[in-house]
Amino acid sequence: MSHQEIIRQLRQLVRRLRWLNFLQLIPDTLVIYGILQLAFNQEAVMLFNTTFSRRQAGLVTILFALIDLCVTGIRYNDRLSGRRLISQLRGHLSEPEAALIKQFERFK
Repeated sequence: MSHQEIIRQLRQLVRRLRWLNFLQLIPDTLVIYGILQLAFNQEAVMLFNTTFSRRQAGLVTILFALIDLCVTGIRYNDRLSGRRLISQLRGHLSEPEAALIKQFERFK
């Protein structure tokens, strides 16, 4: 793979990781919302103005957690791919390329 192709793919990966970091907030918030509703309600639990039994609300919260886990797994795989791409880079990097690698390394 050429140097320019690696940099292009790394740019796409950084853009995707930035988007996934934002997207991760949604399932994180839904899990916390579900847990709080389960903790503070008794028999009937209100989730998004819909009444659920405690069991059903627990299952919905578990589904939120599974979605959260899937997004986390996608982010993890993208970070691995980025590390592999960076390891393939050889030679001197230009200033923008070095900045791109630093941007990538900020994603945890």
